[in-house]
Amino acid sequence: MQPVNTLFNLQPNNIDTSQATLLMILGLHGISYTILNENSFEGIGFYTFGADISLKKVATSSDKIISGDSFLRKEYKNIKIVYSFTDAVLVPSEIINDESNSDMLDLLYGYAQEEVLKKDFLASQSLYNIYRVPSDVNDYLSGTFPSATYIHLHTVLPQLLKDVKGAHMYCIFGTNHVTVMLKINDALQIIQKFTYKTPEDVSYYLLKICAAFNAPVNETTLHVTGLLDKVSTLYTEIYRYFINIFFEGLPEGYTYGDEIKTHPSHFFSHLFSLAACV
Repeated sequence: MQPVNTLFNLQPNNIDTSQATLLMILGLHGISYTILNENSFEGIGFYTFGADISLKKVATSSDKIISGDSFLRKEYKNIKIVYSFTDAVLVPSEIINDESNSDMLDLLYGYAQEEVLKKDFLASQSLYNIYRVPSDVNDYLSGTFPSATYIHLHTVLPQLLKDVKGAHMYCIFGTNHVTVMLKINDALQIIQKFTYKTPEDVSYYLLKICAAFNAPVNETTLHVTGLLDKVSTLYTEIYRYFINIFFEGLPEGYTYGDEIKTHPSHFFSHLFSLAACV
């Protein structure tokens, strides 16, 4: 069995989940979730898979997490699942052609077997997000959460930065990976996930994105969410190049469980923001 690591498990008390919403993000690197009860975020779960996990083992590792977490087996009013698998491409709506969707993903990521092809529409950007999900993961989640709605992370991320002026880079940091979105004057430029081994890997990817899309580094605002410690070699490395770093706070208009508030707000801010807009 593929190893699973628990990073956070902040369980709510005295909550009627039948009236709450469960938002879960699932991809190659693990599962994270939060529970929204009316206007209050009441729980957090962060689990990571082993570093060498393959797509073929995601379903069994997901089952280990879901069957072992009591709050992922309760009844909810709404269940929203966000896929974060890497194989995804954004295509302008005027050139979309369903017959070539699979070919585009094969060209970018290689030929895939036993994967389901899916498509979301980003109305605000007039783009389609074409992506793949392992068939056994798709089947497992459909059987486990038959009433859930599904969307891809790249489809909803642009909603987290609305009407921005200038260059803005939104980063979600995991334990060994980072998802990066660049918007310039509210126009989406790129969303991509990178794995890294050293802090220098991260700065390299961020600088390469800025160079590719002509975003001046000194004028680009870096929005940080996820597991980046403000006192770390990774932060020090990033700050060598990006002077405008903004740690995302807790979305306004909601209350938060006491345990959630004991941790840096940017650790979970992307989860709360996603739950508020999907």
